[in-house]
Formats: sequence, C-alpha cells, structure tokens
Amino acid sequence: MAQKKKKAEKEVPARGYRWKSWLSPALLLLLTLVMFGDVLLDSGTVLSRLGNDLSTQFIAWREFGFGQLRNGHLALWNPYLFAGIPYVGGFQSAMFYPPNLVHLVLPVAVAINVLIALHIFLGGLFMYFWAMRRGLHPLAATMSGSLLMFCGAQFLHVYAGHLPNLNSMAWGPLLFLAVDGLFETRRVRWCLLGMTAMAMMILAGHPQYVFYTIVAVGIYWCFRIVKVQGRLAVTTGLAAIFIGAMTLSAVQLLTGLDASAQSVRSQGAPYEFAAMFSFPPENLLTLVVPNFFGDMTHSPYWGRCYLWEMSLFMSLTGLVLAIYGSISGDKHLRVFSLPMVVILLLLAMGSHTPLFKVLYDYFPGFAKFRGTSKFIFQLSLFLTMLAGVGLDTLLRAERKNLRLTLYLAGSALAAVTAGFALISGTADNPAQWWHQVMKAVSATKESYLPPQLYSAAEFVSQAAARAASGMFVAAGTLALLAGLAFASRRWRWSAYGIAVLALIEVFVFARSSRATFDLTAARMPQLQQFLKERPGDYRVLNLANPNLAMLTGKGDLWGYDPGVSLRYAQFMAFTQQESPDRATQYLAFKQPSRLYGMLRLKYVFVPEGRGQRIFEEKNALGRLQLIYDYEVLSGRDRILNTLSGDFNPARKVILESQPQPAPKKPGPDPAGEVRMIDFSTDHMTIQADLSSPTILLITDGYSKDWQAKALSGSDQSQYQVMPANYVLMAVPLSAGHHHFRLEYAPRAFEMGKWISLAALAAFLVAAGQLMLRRKTPNSQKSIASKN
Repeated sequence: MAQKKKKAEKEVPARGYRWKSWLSPALLLLLTLVMFGDVLLDSGTVLSRLGNDLSTQFIAWREFGFGQLRNGHLALWNPYLFAGIPYVGGFQSAMFYPPNLVHLVLPVAVAINVLIALHIFLGGLFMYFWAMRRGLHPLAATMSGSLLMFCGAQFLHVYAGHLPNLNSMAWGPLLFLAVDGLFETRRVRWCLLGMTAMAMMILAGHPQYVFYTIVAVGIYWCFRIVKVQGRLAVTTGLAAIFIGAMTLSAVQLLTGLDASAQSVRSQGAPYEFAAMFSFPPENLLTLVVPNFFGDMTHSPYWGRCYLWEMSLFMSLTGLVLAIYGSISGDKHLRVFSLPMVVILLLLAMGSHTPLFKVLYDYFPGFAKFRGTSKFIFQLSLFLTMLAGVGLDTLLRAERKNLRLTLYLAGSALAAVTAGFALISGTADNPAQWWHQVMKAVSATKESYLPPQLYSAAEFVSQAAARAASGMFVAAGTLALLAGLAFASRRWRWSAYGIAVLALIEVFVFARSSRATFDLTAARMPQLQQFLKERPGDYRVLNLANPNLAMLTGKGDLWGYDPGVSLRYAQFMAFTQQESPDRATQYLAFKQPSRLYGMLRLKYVFVPEGRGQRIFEEKNALGRLQLIYDYEVLSGRDRILNTLSGDFNPARKVILESQPQPAPKKPGPDPAGEVRMIDFSTDHMTIQADLSSPTILLITDGYSKDWQAKALSGSDQSQYQVMPANYVLMAVPLSAGHHHFRLEYAPRAFEMGKWISLAALAAFLVAAGQLMLRRKTPNSQKSIASKN
C-alpha cells in the first residue's frame, strides 16, 4: 500500500485534453476502415500483390478446406499437391482457428479481406491494452497501437499475402499483456487470458511466429523474474499458460507435429537454408527512411532478401519518441523494453552474427526454420511500447525540452547532408561510393533483382535519388518535430501534434505499400477451361501456380507448401539430379523424368510470356495398378538408383519389406480387375477380384497414417499398407474377392481432438467460476448496503 502511494505521489498528471475510454478503440477501428474500407466487401478484389502467397497458396487453401467443410467434411488429407500431403496437419490450413469460420458464409475474397483488416485492428487494439496496463496515457497507448498496426514488421505482410503470419502476430501483444498481469498480480485471470492468446496464435497457422514469440517471452521472463517476489507462483503461472494453450490447441498441434515428423522439415533444415532471410544490418536504415532500398510498389526493392521481413519502419517520429522514452521515460513504464529490443535485434540478424550458429547447433527449434528476421515483429512490440513511453513522458513533462529540440535540429541537418551526398553524382555517372554500396549488396547473392541492374548507371542513379528523397523527407520530419518539441511546454496541443505526426507518417507508409489484385487473374481461367475439357484421373505439373490444383481437381506433381513429405521431396530432387540429402520444399525443374509417369503425370504447363506452353506425357499410369512382379530393397539410395535404371513401374514394384500375402514367383501375370467404388479426400473404397495373389499399386503419396480395413464380403480379413517405389502406396492382395476401405486416419488427430475438447471444457468451467467470483462480492455489497 505504501509503495503504491509513493508511486502515485511521483506521477505527474498528463497535460492536455480529457480522453474518453471508448475513444481509443474507436480511433483504431476508424483507421482500419479508412485503410481497408474500399475493398472490404469487394468479392472480386483481394488484398496483396498478384504472384505473392495469397494468389499462389492461400486462396486455394481456403477455398479447398472450407469448401469441404461447407459440405460437412473435414479434409485431413490434401490429394492435390505433391501426390498427396496432410492438409489439417499443415499448420497453415488453420481449420480450427475460430475467425476463419467466416469462410463458411462469405465469398473467399471478402473473407480474406475482412480477416486481414480484423487482425491488423486486433494487433493495434491489444497493443493499446498492453500499453494501458503499463500505465501509459491513453493517447500514448493509442499511438503505440496505431504504430504497431501499420509498421513495416506487420503491415508489409499484407503486400506479401501472408495470412497465417498476420493472424498469428495479432495475438502477440495480448500474450505479453497477460505475462505482465501475471507478474504484477499472480491472478488466475491472467493465466486464462495468456492461454487464450497463445492458443489462438497456434491455431492461426504460423508455428514459426509461435516459436519466436515463446523465445521472446522466455527472455522477458528471465529479465523480470530477477526483481520480483513470488517467483515460484509467477513461473507456475507462466507454465500454466503454455500447457493450457497447448492442450486447448492440441487438435492442431499434435496433428501438425505428426505431419511435420514426416515432412521435409523433420530432420532440420540444412544450415544454408536455415540461415536464409536473416535481417541485414544495413536495413536498420529503414527505421529512418522506409524506402531507402526501394518500396516494391513504386520502385524495385534492391536490398537483401524481401522487404516485408526486412523493414523496421514505424515512423521516424515513433523512433525519436522510442529513443526519448528509453532515456527519459519512467522505468516502471519501460520495464526492460530497451534490453528486449537489443536482444531481439541480435536474434533477427541471425547468420550475420556468430550467435546464430550456436543457436542452430544447440538450441532446439532454430534448425527447423529459416528467416530469423521474423524476430523484428517481437522487436517492434517493444519498440512501439517505447514510443508510447516517450510520448507519455512528453505529455507529463514540466519543463521545456530544449535539449531534445537541439538534438532533433542537428539530426535534421545531418539528414539533409546525407541526402545531398547521395545525389552528388549524375544520371550517367552516379557517385562512385554509392555504386560500390549497391554492388556490395548484389555480391551477397541475397538480393532478387537481376545482377546486371546493379551495374546499370541509370538504375543506380535512380536508386540514389530515391534514397536522397527519403533523407530529405526525414530531415523535414525531424525539423517539424524539433519545432513541436520546443513548443510542447507552452502549448499543450503540440504534444498531441507529435502523436498525429507519427500516425500520419506510418499511415501514409502503409497505404502506399498496400496492393490488390483481381481474383479472376489468380484462378488462371484459361488453364482451368483446358483441364475441364480433358476429364480423367491424372496429374499435371503447373510451374506457374501448382496450388491451383486444389481448385481444378487435377492433382499437381509439385506444390507451394512447406508440408511436402521427406520421401517425396528426396525422390523429386533425385529426378532433377540434385542430392536427396539437400531436398527442401523448393525445387527447380530443369528436365523431364520418365519416372513421372508412375505419378500419373499427363500435362506440363510452362510459363511463356503471358501464356502457357503445354507438353503432354504419354506414359501416365492409372490410379490403381495390379502388379505381379516385385522386389524388396532397403535403403533410400538403393531404391532410387534402381528406379533410375531400366525399371518399368507398370510391370514391377519395389517394396521395403516382404508383402503378406506375397505373389508367387515365377508365375503368370495376374488375371483380375480392380475398381474404385467411392472416394473423398481422405478415403478410397476399393473392390478387386483376382485369380492369384498380386500387389495393388496406388499411385498416391505414402504416409504411415494411411490404413486399410476389410469390409463385408471381403475374402481377406486384414490389409497392409506399404511404401512402394519409395513414394507411393501398395496393398498386397490374395486371390479372391476384395472389398476394403483405405483411409487417412492419423492417430494424432484423434488424440488431439479429445484433449482439446477436454481442455476447452475445463477452460470454460474455470472462466465461469472466475466470473461468478467477480460478481459475488458486488451482490453481497449491494445486500449489505440495503440492510
């Protein structure tokens, strides 16, 4: 009690106008509507850029998954990509994420736009709540929320079309709010709030953001636990948050982990792959000039990697306020924010620091992902919090900010000088030092523009001019800030003016980077029409957009998804004369392979100009093949080398263990027939009549979770599903009549389903009891007052 009184005596009331409690959420919502209102209900226009992840992955994912669900079927398996992969087990399907249910009632474009707008708003709202919990003035907390909404680390993912990223990020500030509440009060309600935030983050579909946020929370806990009483209670509460979130989301988490254990990520990514997309140190300049390396929409981005994960911009005003807050702000408001920014920046830099190799070798999880630059989001949480602390300090300041004014004026002069240095050359002869800088970026081989551009004088001069223009804008902003800081003591509106300036900066930045595309263009209608006119059960290889297979109903040999099975990725790498040991989710197709016939390949679509060049394959197998001859081999390399010889997949199958029952050797080719009775994404019902034992080859991708069950009238009581030709499925059949159901039924899904249901019931009971306890004292107080 005495400590609270002492703290209250030290606080200086914020000067300025009264701020209604409803005003901040209303303002954040208004900003969201102004940003997205023109496209929210447009069923033909989608936020993002054509060719990025929305058009090449998530439109097809959402239409497929929720289209199946609309028909009463939860698709656990996706038969259309990579000869078949887990669907629900691919975290990014996000089938159990509650907000995604809008896909059941809204057209796909409208649903996607609404979800993007919703999560941008939620991220800002939760940041506002967290800042308010810290004790910031409502205006400062509102500014922190708006800066997070439109900062580079979050908003540029709209341009990239990263739906799961945006959905997962929105819950980050709410989780840190719960952690702060737990440290301060040890109350159960903060555990329940933290469970909700983290469970929603897991269900939202991007495990890498979940992992990085857990790392950030762990670091934050290490800082705070040193200076807190009741450490055991706090640690227990934090453990309860994690355990509760994992049980609530177990249906997704266990299914996803089971699928990942069979995927290309199961054995960890090669170091070179994991080291990709580390935050380049030179991109710290984006804190000051967001378009220093280009902006993607009006000028090419020539910096390293992709700008949507390499931009720290949250307004120059916000940066100045963050620096001011870290120096002059109340330590109770900062709460380790600056150390968190520094450590998270080091983690984001990844392979550009010696730390990453240590983490890759010894810290579980870091070898599973690439793109440590994603840590800039958690960094931005604390950076925008510091900006709020800086504005709060100005609002409560009782003396002139003369020193701050002088620093800002000097910084403005430095920015002007840098701008003139950048344009010191000419269009035909750019400044030599600048040319060397651009060549150095190109030499890293981490940029994605043609190398010859970096030697073109015109492009180099244009890049210098754009960077200089950004420097001049920064100089003007700093000069305006200097004037507002100087006036903040005398005129109360000037501190509010600083907040407005920060908001204008970041809003203009976000609006200028917002892109949209026509939904029809992403569907490739001409290709769909081509396939519609050629019915049949075959696969294609669409090198422009393989995920379109989920809309056409014609499976694709490849796909755009990290969930490709390890076996399949290794096999496909082998067919392209690449090492199976270095197989990833990416593959450059350089040559045809006769082995693609056993995958039912019939058409290859190669982008050519604005159209497609089409090749037809003649030796595609059917989906069900009866094969008598077999060979048992062990070891990946032996199997792949055998397949690459004169192997005929229509006449022989390679198994990895002895089949039961086994066809007799030597003997005639089997006489009989096999037919598909019915099928869905997750099952096939098959009948066969055979005169002798044989092997049924099913030209779909193998997974250990495919199971076969005998149905009524079948002469064989048990069926065994085996890997065949390394990537396909085989079922040994005896002579006689067969009637069985082949079903994809992962046990992890069943187990996770019941754990989640039990956890949800326990959560609701706990939340209900908590609400009753909060109401009971009020009712008792009311009765007492009447008596």
